[in-house]
Amino acid sequence: MSEKDKLPAAEPNPALEWAKLWQAMAESSNRMVEAWSGSMAPFMLARLSEKPAGFGDGNELSAAIERMAQGPRLADVWDIDRKMALAFGAWIEMRQRLASYNAVAAAPWTEASKRFLETMSAIGTGATPPPDWREAFAKWSEISNEELIRNQRTDGFLQAQKELLQAGLQLRSRQDDVAEAASMMFGLPTRKDFDDVTKQLTELRREVRALSRQMRDQKTEGAL
Repeated sequence: MSEKDKLPAAEPNPALEWAKLWQAMAESSNRMVEAWSGSMAPFMLARLSEKPAGFGDGNELSAAIERMAQGPRLADVWDIDRKMALAFGAWIEMRQRLASYNAVAAAPWTEASKRFLETMSAIGTGATPPPDWREAFAKWSEISNEELIRNQRTDGFLQAQKELLQAGLQLRSRQDDVAEAASMMFGLPTRKDFDDVTKQLTELRREVRALSRQMRDQKTEGAL
């Protein structure tokens, strides 16, 4: 037997294996980014150049993305590309609804500050000494609570809150679609798969409990 045969086989280098894995993942991510940029990025940049102010007024951009993504599905268009476009449109809609909600929710604080300053100014002009910080804080709490309650009972606040909640649910649904498409692309279990497994496990546990009760009842009847 030669000296080379006596030498043990070289053990795999974990660091080298991790480096190869990260390189493969990076190359895969780059391919996805290139495909996304080649199809969606030019459209979005063109829409933003038409409206440099951004997404503030209306939902024109999100509506345009929705119409484009819901259009005819060509053979050379990825399904995940369409779902990412819908998720992007839902995110824009969420930003708009959040801005509208913040504007409505900030209105009572402005009114409360105005009333508080007027109240403090009226107290300071009289012969009575100015209130200490405890009295001032109590007055501020009273005024702000009144304005907040009044604002939360208005139709504008309820409508803004409703639209924000609907936009948030829509965004979450679009994100779930993207996650499911990505999982299917890479051969990973989707949420539907986990839901099916959970349902089967729940049914199996129910059957096992029913069988255990049946066996216990039979033993009890046999003992009698």
